Order: sequence, then structure tokens, then C-alpha cells
Amino acid sequence: MRGSASCARGRSALPGASKRASGSTAASRLRRCVRERTTTPRCFERRVHQHQHQHQQHGRVSVVARATTGRVSVGDAAPEFELLAGGFQQVKLSDYEGKKLVLAFFPCCFSGAVDDGCQCQLESLKTLTDAGVSVLGVSRDQPFTQKAWMDKIGNPSLLTLSDFNLDVSEEYVGTFNFGAFLDGLGVSKGLTGYLTSNRGTIAINEEGKIVYKWIALDDAGKSHPGFLPDIEEVKKALGV
Repeated sequence: MRGSASCARGRSALPGASKRASGSTAASRLRRCVRERTTTPRCFERRVHQHQHQHQQHGRVSVVARATTGRVSVGDAAPEFELLAGGFQQVKLSDYEGKKLVLAFFPCCFSGAVDDGCQCQLESLKTLTDAGVSVLGVSRDQPFTQKAWMDKIGNPSLLTLSDFNLDVSEEYVGTFNFGAFLDGLGVSKGLTGYLTSNRGTIAINEEGKIVYKWIALDDAGKSHPGFLPDIEEVKKALGV
């Protein structure tokens, strides 16, 4: 059986994600997903207190940090959308009416050693699908790529969707200039202007209400894909 990803504990997914990581050179190291012979996904997420997320508890909305990206907020009815999944399967939000649903927005499929966080992010969601929560990954990659990506992740309960024009991403979690980010790291040259979704997580309850929203930000409040969501917070918001 195919192994699951294990992210190094205490590291961020990309360099520059936090100056508070252990060791003077930790901020310049890439977070690596190490393949292991286990059926249990163990992507360890480092919580950053300045992260932007909201959650709903006991019927009341508590805002940990005000969301400044995307147009939706905790307590809103989740806006309808219709996107193509890998393999050109048409998927609508209304298909999940009456179910607990998590939307996992990520920058790019197959983004490699520069951003192993995308694979770790999606593989860590197996704890949710195993608990009966529906999960949809969302990025701007085309359906051909999404199908190969779904095969690589290896979770038959997880569909990944093509938000090729970023309309859904803008509605839910906002977008950022991923190309400029990579150019700034020296990973690429001339990619500035390539937009992707922010890394973000949206949890929707059985009534179709948003009960949790998280967006990956650095301590300055800027979009940074080098952080992963806290899955336990997502489960708590959904009552799982």
C-alpha cells in the first residue's frame, strides 16, 4: 500500500515563512514531505498565532484575526459554485447539501520541493474523509492536471477541482501573486504575474453555513503559502 506524507515537525512549508522557527537557519530551509511506510497521514502543522482564521463555537462566532482576503466570512451562507474536477467530473456545492464539507484551497498541483506543503495539506485531510466529512481541493490547475494530482494523493474520497479563472478562490479565500513569490525566492525568473489562490481552508456545516475560515499569512499579514491549517481546529468547528 502506498505510504502517506509526513512533514517535518515544527517547520514551515517554505523558506521565509517564520523567523521564529527553531535554529538560526530554520527560516531558510524547505519543509519536506518524507515518504513513510504507514497508512496513517502524519502531516504536522505548525500553528502560527498571527494566522488568519475564524471559527464558530457554541453557536457564537469568535474571530481570532479578522479575515482580509476573500469576500465570505464565518456565519455566511456558502456561495454556490460549479467547477470541473479531475477527469472532467462536474461538481457543484449544492451536491453536498446537508453534509459537512471542507474546501481546501492550495496554490498548485505538483509544485515539487519548493512547496511540498500542497501535498502535505491534502494528504492530512484523510483524517476528515475517514470521519465522513466531504473534502474538495481547489486550485487553478486544469482538469487534466487535477486528475493526475488526485491519483498521486491517492485518496478516493478526495476530489480536486479546477478553478481556472480563480472566481471561486476570489470569493472564498482570495488570490496572491505566486509567481512574484517564487521569483523573490530565486526559484524562478519572470514568473511574476502568475496568480493562484491563497492557501486556505473553509469548513461548511450541514446547514450550508461557513463555520471556519483560515488563510495562510505570515506575521506581517501577507499571503504566504508556507503554512498549513490546523486540522484539529477544522474538526472542532465541524463537531467531528
